[in-house]
Amino acid sequence: MFILTNSRGESVDLNGDNLLAYTPNGLGVQFSNMYSQSETYFQLTKSTIQQGQFQISILFGDVESQAYQTFSDFVQFLAYQPLTLTYTTDAGIWYRDGRLGSLTKTEIGGSTIFATDRLNESFTLEFINNWYNNKTAEYKTYDPDPDLATYGKGYFQKNSTEFGYVYQGPMD
Repeated sequence: MFILTNSRGESVDLNGDNLLAYTPNGLGVQFSNMYSQSETYFQLTKSTIQQGQFQISILFGDVESQAYQTFSDFVQFLAYQPLTLTYTTDAGIWYRDGRLGSLTKTEIGGSTIFATDRLNESFTLEFINNWYNNKTAEYKTYDPDPDLATYGKGYFQKNSTEFGYVYQGPMD
């Protein structure tokens, strides 16, 4: 569902065995709207998108001996920014670019409510653009129209103070 890709093209699945992301927040979009009042009606004068933040909790490692190494590998992965978050849903695959906002570091079983042998950390990504998806297109060529010279060619001629539009036919 969530994959992070760094500027080197390396990808990390946030829903794998070593990294388990849960409780995502900030997947939507937020706008700042400005209005001009006209009696009892408000006319929209400006609408700008706000910088969003993606927040998620991540469990690192699948056994205690791998939790710290998985966290260390993830931190090294984050060194190559900007990052691209890939969000896969039944509506398609969407992308959003961002930079690391924060990543907490606690101890195993320490300050979290989970009594697990995994690191439980909070991760924040600050978005730098809006959601986008890549589309593909196919270029189609069209046959030339041999009668194109007959249509669309016009010339202005001055008749006293009025201008008229006159078509000129094809040259023989």
